[in-house]
Amino acid sequence: MNDYQTQETTMRDAANATILLAAGGTGGHLFPAGALAIALKARGIAPHLATDTRGLAYVRGLEPMPVHKVPAATVFGSRLLGLPMRVLTLVWSLMVSLFVIYRVKPSAIVGFGGYPSFGPVMMGLLLRKPVIVHEQNAVLGRANRLAVKWGAKLATSFADTTGVPSKQASQDAGQLTGNPLRPEVLAAVQTAYRAPSDAGEIDLLVFGGSQGASIFAEIVPQALALLPEDLRRHIHVVHQVRKDDMKETLAAYNALGVFVELRDFFDDMPERMRHAHLVISRGGASTIAELTALGTPALIVPLPGSLDQDQANNARALVAGGGAWMLTQAHFTAQNLAEKLADIMANRGLLMAMSAAAQGFAQPAAAEHLADFVMAQAADTASAMETSTSQNQGGV
Repeated sequence: MNDYQTQETTMRDAANATILLAAGGTGGHLFPAGALAIALKARGIAPHLATDTRGLAYVRGLEPMPVHKVPAATVFGSRLLGLPMRVLTLVWSLMVSLFVIYRVKPSAIVGFGGYPSFGPVMMGLLLRKPVIVHEQNAVLGRANRLAVKWGAKLATSFADTTGVPSKQASQDAGQLTGNPLRPEVLAAVQTAYRAPSDAGEIDLLVFGGSQGASIFAEIVPQALALLPEDLRRHIHVVHQVRKDDMKETLAAYNALGVFVELRDFFDDMPERMRHAHLVISRGGASTIAELTALGTPALIVPLPGSLDQDQANNARALVAGGGAWMLTQAHFTAQNLAEKLADIMANRGLLMAMSAAAQGFAQPAAAEHLADFVMAQAADTASAMETSTSQNQGGV
Protein backbone atom coordinates (compact mmCIF):
# COMPACT_ATOMS: atom_id res chain seq x y z
CA MET A 1 0.00 0.00 0.00
CA ASN A 2 1.50 3.37 -1.02
CA ASP A 3 1.56 6.54 1.09
CA TYR A 4 -1.52 8.10 -0.50
CA GLN A 5 -3.52 4.86 -0.12
CA THR A 6 -2.53 4.74 3.56
CA GLN A 7 -3.56 8.39 3.99
CA GLU A 8 -6.84 7.74 2.17
CA THR A 9 -7.61 4.81 4.48
CA THR A 10 -6.86 6.98 7.50
CA MET A 11 -9.21 9.67 6.21
CA ARG A 12 -12.04 7.26 5.45
CA ASP A 13 -11.74 5.69 8.87
CA ALA A 14 -11.93 9.11 10.54
CA ALA A 15 -15.31 10.14 11.94
CA ASN A 16 -17.17 12.85 10.04
CA ALA A 17 -14.67 12.89 7.15
CA THR A 18 -15.47 16.21 5.50
CA ILE A 19 -13.40 18.95 3.88
CA LEU A 20 -14.48 22.58 4.08
CA LEU A 21 -13.68 24.57 0.93
CA ALA A 22 -13.63 28.37 1.28
CA ALA A 23 -13.62 30.49 -1.86
CA GLY A 24 -14.27 34.07 -2.94
CA GLY A 25 -17.17 35.13 -5.10
CA THR A 26 -15.54 34.85 -8.54
CA GLY A 27 -15.21 32.03 -11.03
CA GLY A 28 -11.43 32.16 -10.69
CA HIS A 29 -11.76 31.09 -7.05
CA LEU A 30 -14.86 28.91 -7.23
CA PHE A 31 -14.15 26.82 -10.34
CA PRO A 32 -11.00 25.27 -8.82
CA ALA A 33 -12.93 24.66 -5.59
CA GLY A 34 -15.65 22.89 -7.56
CA ALA A 35 -13.07 20.75 -9.37
CA LEU A 36 -11.51 19.73 -6.06
CA ALA A 37 -14.96 18.84 -4.71
CA ILE A 38 -15.37 16.31 -7.54
CA ALA A 39 -12.00 14.72 -6.78
CA LEU A 40 -12.80 14.51 -3.07
CA LYS A 41 -16.21 12.97 -3.66
CA ALA A 42 -14.58 10.29 -5.82
CA ARG A 43 -12.49 9.35 -2.76
CA GLY A 44 -15.50 9.13 -0.45
CA ILE A 45 -14.87 12.49 1.23
CA ALA A 46 -17.75 14.96 1.65
CA PRO A 47 -16.93 18.53 0.56
CA HIS A 48 -18.67 21.60 1.96
CA LEU A 49 -18.36 25.10 0.51
CA ALA A 50 -18.15 28.45 2.32
CA THR A 51 -18.61 31.55 0.16
CA ASP A 52 -20.35 34.93 0.14
CA THR A 53 -23.40 36.34 -1.63
CA ARG A 54 -21.53 36.84 -4.91
CA GLY A 55 -20.29 33.27 -4.82
CA LEU A 56 -23.82 31.90 -4.51
CA ALA A 57 -24.39 32.94 -8.14
CA TYR A 58 -21.82 30.34 -9.24
CA VAL A 59 -22.98 27.49 -7.02
CA ARG A 60 -25.50 26.11 -9.51
CA GLY A 61 -22.69 25.42 -11.98
CA LEU A 62 -20.50 23.62 -9.42
CA GLU A 63 -20.49 20.08 -8.09
CA PRO A 64 -23.48 19.76 -5.71
CA MET A 65 -22.45 20.08 -2.05
CA PRO A 66 -23.67 21.80 1.13
CA VAL A 67 -23.07 25.56 0.93
CA HIS A 68 -22.52 27.92 3.87
CA LYS A 69 -22.82 31.68 3.39
CA VAL A 70 -20.20 33.78 5.19
CA PRO A 71 -19.76 37.57 5.29
CA ALA A 72 -16.84 38.98 3.30
CA ALA A 73 -14.56 41.88 4.16
CA THR A 74 -10.91 42.86 3.98
CA VAL A 75 -8.67 45.06 6.07
CA PHE A 76 -6.52 45.69 3.01
CA GLY A 77 -8.79 48.37 1.55
CA SER A 78 -7.27 51.79 0.92
CA ARG A 79 -10.09 53.97 2.26
CA LEU A 80 -9.71 54.71 5.96
CA LEU A 81 -13.28 56.00 6.18
CA GLY A 82 -14.67 52.52 5.69
CA LEU A 83 -12.16 50.74 7.92
CA PRO A 84 -14.38 50.46 11.04
CA MET A 85 -17.17 48.81 9.05
CA ARG A 86 -14.70 46.48 7.34
CA VAL A 87 -13.27 45.46 10.71
CA LEU A 88 -16.76 44.78 12.10
CA THR A 89 -17.65 42.69 9.05
CA LEU A 90 -14.37 40.81 9.36
CA VAL A 91 -15.06 40.01 13.02
CA TRP A 92 -18.55 38.85 12.08
CA SER A 93 -17.04 36.69 9.32
CA LEU A 94 -14.77 35.03 11.87
CA MET A 95 -17.72 34.35 14.18
CA VAL A 96 -19.83 32.87 11.37
CA SER A 97 -16.84 30.80 10.26
CA LEU A 98 -16.44 29.47 13.79
CA PHE A 99 -20.08 28.36 13.76
CA VAL A 100 -19.66 26.71 10.33
CA ILE A 101 -16.54 24.83 11.45
CA TYR A 102 -18.32 23.74 14.64
CA ARG A 103 -21.25 22.36 12.61
CA VAL A 104 -19.28 20.76 9.77
CA LYS A 105 -16.35 19.45 11.88
CA PRO A 106 -14.04 19.34 8.85
CA SER A 107 -10.97 17.14 8.71
CA ALA A 108 -9.25 19.99 6.86
CA ILE A 109 -10.01 23.45 5.47
CA VAL A 110 -8.94 24.54 1.99
CA GLY A 111 -8.92 28.23 1.13
CA PHE A 112 -8.96 29.33 -2.51
CA GLY A 113 -8.53 33.04 -1.91
CA GLY A 114 -10.93 35.93 -2.05
CA TYR A 115 -12.40 37.77 0.91
CA PRO A 116 -14.90 35.03 1.94
CA SER A 117 -12.07 32.52 2.42
CA PHE A 118 -10.32 34.66 5.03
CA GLY A 119 -12.69 33.88 7.92
CA PRO A 120 -12.74 30.07 7.58
CA VAL A 121 -8.99 29.91 6.93
CA MET A 122 -7.96 32.10 9.88
CA MET A 123 -10.45 30.52 12.26
CA GLY A 124 -9.27 27.08 11.17
CA LEU A 125 -5.71 28.06 12.02
CA LEU A 126 -6.77 29.40 15.42
CA LEU A 127 -8.53 26.09 16.10
CA ARG A 128 -5.39 24.19 15.00
CA LYS A 129 -7.17 22.51 12.13
CA PRO A 130 -5.18 21.38 9.07
CA VAL A 131 -5.42 24.36 6.70
CA ILE A 132 -4.30 24.45 3.09
CA VAL A 133 -4.44 27.54 0.91
CA HIS A 134 -4.42 27.19 -2.87
CA GLU A 135 -2.88 30.07 -4.79
CA GLN A 136 -4.16 30.29 -8.35
CA ASN A 137 -1.86 33.13 -9.41
CA ALA A 138 1.91 33.26 -9.90
CA VAL A 139 2.08 35.85 -7.09
CA LEU A 140 1.00 34.83 -3.59
CA GLY A 141 -1.95 36.99 -2.54
CA ARG A 142 -1.82 39.00 0.65
CA ALA A 143 -4.45 36.97 2.52
CA ASN A 144 -2.81 33.68 1.53
CA ARG A 145 0.58 35.08 2.49
CA LEU A 146 -0.73 35.87 5.96
CA ALA A 147 -2.28 32.40 6.27
CA VAL A 148 0.99 30.73 5.28
CA LYS A 149 2.88 32.80 7.86
CA TRP A 150 0.40 31.57 10.48
CA GLY A 151 0.99 27.93 9.58
CA ALA A 152 -1.20 27.06 6.57
CA LYS A 153 0.23 24.70 3.98
CA LEU A 154 0.50 26.13 0.48
CA ALA A 155 -0.54 24.58 -2.84
CA THR A 156 0.55 26.50 -5.92
CA SER A 157 -0.50 26.60 -9.56
CA PHE A 158 2.83 27.90 -10.88
CA ALA A 159 6.29 26.51 -10.25
CA ASP A 160 7.80 29.95 -9.77
CA THR A 161 5.20 31.52 -7.47
CA THR A 162 6.62 34.69 -5.94
CA GLY A 163 5.83 36.30 -2.60
CA VAL A 164 6.12 33.11 -0.55
CA PRO A 165 7.61 34.04 2.86
CA SER A 166 11.24 32.95 2.90
CA LYS A 167 10.93 30.97 6.14
CA GLN A 168 8.03 28.91 4.82
CA ALA A 169 9.73 28.40 1.45
CA SER A 170 12.86 27.07 3.15
CA GLN A 171 10.78 24.68 5.27
CA ASP A 172 9.14 23.16 2.16
CA ALA A 173 5.68 24.11 3.44
CA GLY A 174 4.06 23.95 0.01
CA GLN A 175 3.56 21.84 -3.07
CA LEU A 176 3.01 22.51 -6.77
CA THR A 177 -0.35 21.00 -7.68
CA GLY A 178 -1.51 23.09 -10.63
CA ASN A 179 -4.84 24.88 -10.94
CA PRO A 180 -7.82 22.44 -10.89
CA LEU A 181 -9.87 22.53 -14.09
CA ARG A 182 -13.65 22.46 -14.32
CA PRO A 183 -15.20 19.37 -15.99
CA GLU A 184 -16.21 21.30 -19.12
CA VAL A 185 -12.56 22.08 -19.83
CA LEU A 186 -11.45 18.50 -19.25
CA ALA A 187 -14.14 17.36 -21.67
CA ALA A 188 -12.98 19.84 -24.31
CA VAL A 189 -9.38 18.67 -23.87
CA GLN A 190 -10.37 15.31 -25.38
CA THR A 191 -10.47 17.00 -28.80
CA ALA A 192 -7.13 18.09 -30.24
CA TYR A 193 -6.25 21.63 -31.36
CA ARG A 194 -7.53 22.26 -34.88
CA ALA A 195 -4.70 23.52 -37.07
CA PRO A 196 -5.72 26.29 -39.50
CA SER A 197 -5.45 25.45 -43.18
CA ASP A 198 -3.35 27.62 -45.50
CA ALA A 199 -6.37 29.06 -47.28
CA GLY A 200 -9.15 28.66 -44.70
CA GLU A 201 -10.56 30.97 -42.05
CA ILE A 202 -8.86 31.91 -38.80
CA ASP A 203 -11.27 31.63 -35.87
CA LEU A 204 -10.53 34.38 -33.36
CA LEU A 205 -12.02 34.30 -29.85
CA VAL A 206 -11.94 37.51 -27.81
CA PHE A 207 -12.94 37.76 -24.16
CA GLY A 208 -11.94 39.77 -21.12
CA GLY A 209 -13.52 38.09 -18.14
CA SER A 210 -17.15 37.55 -17.19
CA GLN A 211 -17.98 41.22 -17.81
CA GLY A 212 -15.97 41.59 -21.00
CA ALA A 213 -13.29 44.22 -21.64
CA SER A 214 -14.10 47.56 -23.25
CA ILE A 215 -10.53 47.93 -24.54
CA PHE A 216 -10.94 44.78 -26.62
CA ALA A 217 -14.24 46.01 -28.03
CA GLU A 218 -12.49 49.19 -29.12
CA ILE A 219 -9.16 47.89 -30.44
CA VAL A 220 -10.03 44.60 -32.19
CA PRO A 221 -12.40 46.13 -34.81
CA GLN A 222 -9.93 48.99 -35.36
CA ALA A 223 -7.13 46.48 -35.96
CA LEU A 224 -9.21 44.48 -38.43
CA ALA A 225 -9.97 47.71 -40.29
CA LEU A 226 -6.22 48.12 -40.91
CA LEU A 227 -5.89 44.73 -42.57
CA PRO A 228 -6.23 44.32 -46.35
CA GLU A 229 -9.70 43.11 -47.28
CA ASP A 230 -8.41 39.78 -48.63
CA LEU A 231 -7.00 39.00 -45.15
CA ARG A 232 -9.89 40.46 -43.18
CA ARG A 233 -12.52 38.33 -44.90
CA HIS A 234 -10.70 35.17 -43.75
CA ILE A 235 -11.07 36.06 -40.05
CA HIS A 236 -14.13 34.89 -38.12
CA VAL A 237 -14.62 36.55 -34.74
CA VAL A 238 -16.40 35.36 -31.60
CA HIS A 239 -16.32 38.23 -29.11
CA GLN A 240 -17.58 38.57 -25.55
CA VAL A 241 -18.63 42.19 -25.11
CA ARG A 242 -20.17 44.17 -22.27
CA LYS A 243 -23.84 44.98 -22.83
CA ASP A 244 -23.03 48.70 -22.76
CA ASP A 245 -20.56 48.22 -25.62
CA MET A 246 -22.64 45.81 -27.69
CA LYS A 247 -24.38 48.18 -30.10
CA GLU A 248 -21.28 50.20 -30.96
CA THR A 249 -19.08 47.12 -31.33
CA LEU A 250 -21.55 45.35 -33.60
CA ALA A 251 -21.75 48.43 -35.81
CA ALA A 252 -17.96 48.55 -36.07
CA TYR A 253 -17.74 44.91 -37.17
CA ASN A 254 -20.65 45.24 -39.60
CA ALA A 255 -18.99 48.23 -41.27
CA LEU A 256 -16.01 45.97 -42.03
CA GLY A 257 -18.08 43.10 -43.36
CA VAL A 258 -16.48 40.75 -40.82
CA PHE A 259 -18.24 37.57 -39.73
CA VAL A 260 -18.81 38.04 -36.00
CA GLU A 261 -20.78 36.54 -33.12
CA LEU A 262 -21.24 38.87 -30.15
CA ARG A 263 -22.57 37.99 -26.70
CA ASP A 264 -22.20 39.49 -23.27
CA PHE A 265 -21.63 36.03 -21.78
CA PHE A 266 -20.83 32.58 -23.19
CA ASP A 267 -21.95 29.64 -21.08
CA ASP A 268 -19.97 27.27 -23.30
CA MET A 269 -16.60 29.04 -23.14
CA PRO A 270 -14.46 25.85 -22.99
CA GLU A 271 -16.01 24.70 -26.29
CA ARG A 272 -15.43 28.15 -27.78
CA MET A 273 -11.81 28.02 -26.67
CA ARG A 274 -11.45 24.56 -28.17
CA HIS A 275 -12.79 25.75 -31.54
CA ALA A 276 -10.63 28.89 -31.69
CA HIS A 277 -7.35 29.09 -33.58
CA LEU A 278 -6.30 32.11 -31.54
CA VAL A 279 -7.56 33.72 -28.31
CA ILE A 280 -7.20 37.35 -27.22
CA SER A 281 -7.82 37.59 -23.48
CA ARG A 282 -6.73 38.80 -20.08
CA GLY A 283 -4.25 36.75 -18.06
CA GLY A 284 -6.30 35.41 -15.17
CA ALA A 285 -4.98 32.23 -13.57
CA SER A 286 -7.93 30.08 -14.66
CA THR A 287 -7.68 31.42 -18.20
CA ILE A 288 -3.99 30.51 -18.37
CA ALA A 289 -4.69 27.03 -16.97
CA GLU A 290 -7.46 26.43 -19.49
CA LEU A 291 -5.47 27.76 -22.46
CA THR A 292 -2.54 25.47 -21.66
CA ALA A 293 -4.76 22.43 -21.09
CA LEU A 294 -6.44 23.03 -24.45
CA GLY A 295 -3.22 24.03 -26.20
CA THR A 296 -4.85 27.16 -27.61
CA PRO A 297 -2.44 29.91 -28.73
CA ALA A 298 -3.22 33.26 -27.18
CA LEU A 299 -2.39 36.94 -27.13
CA ILE A 300 -2.50 37.92 -23.45
CA VAL A 301 -3.24 41.51 -22.44
CA PRO A 302 -2.80 41.59 -18.64
CA LEU A 303 -5.22 43.69 -16.63
CA PRO A 304 -3.32 46.88 -15.72
CA GLY A 305 -3.27 48.54 -12.34
CA SER A 306 -2.81 45.44 -10.20
CA LEU A 307 -0.49 46.02 -7.26
CA ASP A 308 1.19 42.63 -7.72
CA GLN A 309 0.90 42.51 -11.54
CA ASP A 310 -0.42 39.00 -11.07
CA GLN A 311 -1.79 38.57 -14.61
CA ALA A 312 1.50 39.56 -16.20
CA ASN A 313 3.29 37.11 -13.92
CA ASN A 314 0.76 34.39 -14.72
CA ALA A 315 1.55 34.65 -18.43
CA ARG A 316 5.30 35.21 -18.23
CA ALA A 317 6.49 31.59 -18.27
CA LEU A 318 3.99 30.65 -20.98
CA VAL A 319 5.17 33.54 -23.15
CA ALA A 320 8.83 32.69 -22.55
CA GLY A 321 8.10 29.09 -23.54
CA GLY A 322 6.56 30.10 -26.85
CA GLY A 323 2.94 29.22 -25.98
CA ALA A 324 1.55 32.76 -26.08
CA TRP A 325 2.28 36.37 -26.88
CA MET A 326 1.81 39.19 -24.41
CA LEU A 327 1.16 42.90 -24.89
CA THR A 328 0.72 45.39 -22.09
CA GLN A 329 -2.50 47.35 -22.39
CA ALA A 330 -0.45 50.44 -23.26
CA HIS A 331 0.98 48.57 -26.26
CA PHE A 332 -2.30 46.91 -27.21
CA THR A 333 -2.97 49.26 -30.10
CA ALA A 334 -4.81 48.73 -33.35
CA GLN A 335 -1.53 49.00 -35.29
CA ASN A 336 0.30 46.45 -33.14
CA LEU A 337 -2.60 44.01 -33.22
CA ALA A 338 -3.04 44.38 -36.98
CA GLU A 339 0.64 43.61 -37.52
CA LYS A 340 0.41 40.54 -35.32
CA LEU A 341 -2.69 39.24 -37.13
CA ALA A 342 -1.04 39.83 -40.52
CA ASP A 343 2.02 37.85 -39.38
CA ILE A 344 -0.19 34.98 -38.28
CA MET A 345 -2.11 34.95 -41.56
CA ALA A 346 1.19 34.78 -43.45
CA ASN A 347 2.65 32.05 -41.22
CA ARG A 348 -0.19 29.87 -39.97
CA GLY A 349 2.13 27.04 -39.01
CA LEU A 350 3.26 29.24 -36.14
CA LEU A 351 -0.08 28.61 -34.39
CA MET A 352 0.46 24.85 -34.42
CA ALA A 353 3.91 25.27 -32.88
CA MET A 354 2.46 27.59 -30.23
CA SER A 355 -0.26 25.06 -29.43
CA ALA A 356 2.33 22.35 -28.76
CA ALA A 357 4.35 24.77 -26.60
CA ALA A 358 1.28 25.76 -24.59
CA GLN A 359 0.38 22.14 -23.90
CA GLY A 360 3.83 21.67 -22.40
CA PHE A 361 2.61 23.80 -19.48
CA ALA A 362 -0.68 21.90 -19.03
CA GLN A 363 -1.57 20.30 -15.69
CA PRO A 364 -4.78 18.38 -16.40
CA ALA A 365 -4.51 16.28 -13.21
CA ALA A 366 -4.29 19.33 -10.93
CA ALA A 367 -7.50 18.48 -9.04
CA GLU A 368 -6.18 15.00 -8.25
CA HIS A 369 -2.82 16.37 -7.13
CA LEU A 370 -4.51 18.93 -4.89
CA ALA A 371 -6.81 16.25 -3.44
CA ASP A 372 -3.74 14.12 -2.66
CA PHE A 373 -2.08 17.05 -0.91
CA VAL A 374 -5.18 17.95 1.11
CA MET A 375 -5.77 14.39 2.22
CA ALA A 376 -2.12 13.99 3.19
CA GLN A 377 -2.36 16.99 5.52
CA ALA A 378 -5.61 15.74 7.06
CA ALA A 379 -4.23 12.22 7.44
CA ASP A 380 -1.04 13.47 9.09
CA THR A 381 -3.11 15.40 11.63
CA ALA A 382 -5.44 12.45 12.24
CA SER A 383 -2.45 10.14 12.76
CA ALA A 384 -0.81 12.62 15.14
CA MET A 385 -4.03 12.91 17.17
CA GLU A 386 -4.38 9.12 17.30
CA THR A 387 -0.77 8.75 18.45
CA SER A 388 -1.25 11.43 21.11
CA THR A 389 -4.43 9.75 22.36
CA SER A 390 -2.71 6.34 22.54
CA GLN A 391 0.19 7.79 24.51
CA ASN A 392 -2.17 9.53 26.93
CA GLN A 393 -3.94 6.22 27.46
CA GLY A 394 -0.68 4.42 28.04
CA GLY A 395 -0.44 2.90 24.57
CA VAL A 396 2.82 2.21 22.77
